Amino acid sequence: MMNGTQKVRGWMWKVWLLLPSSLRLRVYEAVTMLARKYWNGATTLYVTRLPLNLYIKCGFNAVEEVAATRYVEENTSIPVPHILDCVSVGHPEYPRMGLIIMQAVPGQHLGKRGEVLHKLSERQQDIFVETLRGWFEQLRSLPPPDERVISGFLGGGVFSFRIGDIVEEPFGPYPSQQEFHVEDFCTPWPSDDERFNRALDIRSRTSYKICLTHGDLTPQNILVDENARPVALIDWETAGWMPEYWEYTRALYMREPYVGWCEAFKRIFPGYESELMVESAIWKHWVP
Repeated sequence: MMNGTQKVRGWMWKVWLLLPSSLRLRVYEAVTMLARKYWNGATTLYVTRLPLNLYIKCGFNAVEEVAATRYVEENTSIPVPHILDCVSVGHPEYPRMGLIIMQAVPGQHLGKRGEVLHKLSERQQDIFVETLRGWFEQLRSLPPPDERVISGFLGGGVFSFRIGDIVEEPFGPYPSQQEFHVEDFCTPWPSDDERFNRALDIRSRTSYKICLTHGDLTPQNILVDENARPVALIDWETAGWMPEYWEYTRALYMREPYVGWCEAFKRIFPGYESELMVESAIWKHWVP
């Protein structure tokens, strides 16, 4: 239950949101500049820590990120940032760019590469895996808008750092998995390796479930407590409706040298060895 102070703050924020977005944008830009200059607020190039336990992010796919984050917050128990506002920057070259104002969530980044995982005790590793497995079971249980279509969260094209630069135009949407898998970014070079060709045949014959996918599982986007227990999942700008294996293979993209990370996600998403073999072959020649 909210106390009196919280109610007043909530009322004041509702009034603030009634003001023109152009005015709110100017205020957010000014606050961001001050925070970076005087409050040591810069956390990354595009994310700034503000007073009052707030963050502001300049997102290249802001509307979809906000929609996906709110959807996950409302339909699962996965801890995500609470979005307070989103305004378009009005950039002529990047029309999807916007400023996102959100409340901070507890926790710290897992690390730059996830190397910490192999240093954890067996019990800590189990907790890490079990927590994330539970989160993704919830995501994968949410019904897609169309069980055949591969798309971004709002039904348009797919945004993925595995496929291309997010500031570029998205890919798709794709009415079927077959149309998705014949794209160059899903097509491996021919091989005489029988084991690989069997894996490719499995992918072509399998009718994959279409699942809500975070699409950017990196150590920076998983927040943990002091015992490495996951406490929040952030940065939903590449969320979309993807084949069920995509979350797993995308999590291992460019991270195969990090054994602890790879072993953890093999436990979280078991049964996709063939899909990983095909994807790994594609990564060798497809560079976004």
